[in-house]
Amino acid sequence: MNRTPVAVLRRAGPDDLPGIREFMCGLSRRSQYLRFFASVAPPSGGLLRALGGAAGADVLLVTDRRGIVIGHGMAADTAAGGGTETSIGLVVADDWQCRGIGTQVLRTLTDRAARRGVDTLVLEVLPENRLMLGIIGRRWPDAPAERTLDAIVFRPPIGPAGRHWDVPRPLAVGDPGNQGGHGARRRPAA
Repeated sequence: MNRTPVAVLRRAGPDDLPGIREFMCGLSRRSQYLRFFASVAPPSGGLLRALGGAAGADVLLVTDRRGIVIGHGMAADTAAGGGTETSIGLVVADDWQCRGIGTQVLRTLTDRAARRGVDTLVLEVLPENRLMLGIIGRRWPDAPAERTLDAIVFRPPIGPAGRHWDVPRPLAVGDPGNQGGHGARRRPAA
């Protein structure tokens, strides 16, 4: 199995806004809906600035070998009940899903939140988002969950920070152009 690094996980910066905009516009409507609960392409100026970290969120990008954004994750901290919680959202480009990128972004955002002293994660997920529900179920099988009108809200506590992942760092994920090895599974078209 060839697991050559074909992507890099790194912090977002002010120069990344055009790449984030292009990434958002390239997502399928289904991926937009599963992440934002609505179609957001093209993103408004305010949303684009927020996705770039303008509001103080911890924003990470995954880029391919050419520097094109293929994944986006963010964690926004808020005070809650005498502690701090962080709301996490992430999305991976349709052609790059099911290759472990989302799991790695979530792991890194969680570790970084623990290092900031965050007590609890907040993960709001639509019931039909089977990929994210699977990631959460494997990572936090006993996470407290609450059903709202539209979503399932998980609030797993954050334990001590795990291994610290410095960013940028290469990710060993399957290349969507590679039909063999890791990541060769294809989901049926929705």
